Amino acid sequence: MHDVSSPVVSVSKLDLSDVKWPAAVPAMNRVRWLDLSSCKLKEVPAVLQSCALLSKLELHHNPIKELPDWLSPAGALPVLSYLDVSFTSIRTLPVTFSQLSTLRASDCDQLATHFKTHADSADLDALTRYIKQCATGDMKPLRQVTVMLLGPANVGKSRIVECMTSSKPRIYHKKVLKQRRCRTIFPVISAYTFRSKSVPEPLHVLFTDPPGSASVGSGT
Repeated sequence: MHDVSSPVVSVSKLDLSDVKWPAAVPAMNRVRWLDLSSCKLKEVPAVLQSCALLSKLELHHNPIKELPDWLSPAGALPVLSYLDVSFTSIRTLPVTFSQLSTLRASDCDQLATHFKTHADSADLDALTRYIKQCATGDMKPLRQVTVMLLGPANVGKSRIVECMTSSKPRIYHKKVLKQRRCRTIFPVISAYTFRSKSVPEPLHVLFTDPPGSASVGSGT
């Protein structure tokens, strides 16, 4: 293990799962590159908040499930530019990571699909670009959405549909809505598929009621 006063510290493959981390280590404020890969860490040690000059952090191959809010240039690590959380158990990535120059999160099996697609891309910068798009709100059109409104009769499902069709972009016309509002003795009312000229994939809306809640043709 390197001296913690050194700008570069590596403890890779050392079992740190049972280490009782101190609240702070003053000497760590000089560390610029820290390698904690394959250390059996279940969480990011809070002591890393002492690393004010840390620019490169490697946390890959650890069973970490969550990333703390302070782990970003917007938090306790103002000069952090490189972060590798690949092969961990994280589920999401904060938009504050948009300030990183390099972000690695490949082979994270629990990661949300919209992140994982970019994280596992052959394009190593794909994930960083996507996080930046998320931060600025510059997103691609949604290609497919499935909406399922479940609940007993007269709880407002049809009212929700009216709100969905009251203004642009209107999902479907009122004459179609009138047909879909009919109750049924069966648990599933016929599904509706909306196709946009600008988006290739359809949007599916499915309305359901408990069986026997009302008769066919009755209003809402």
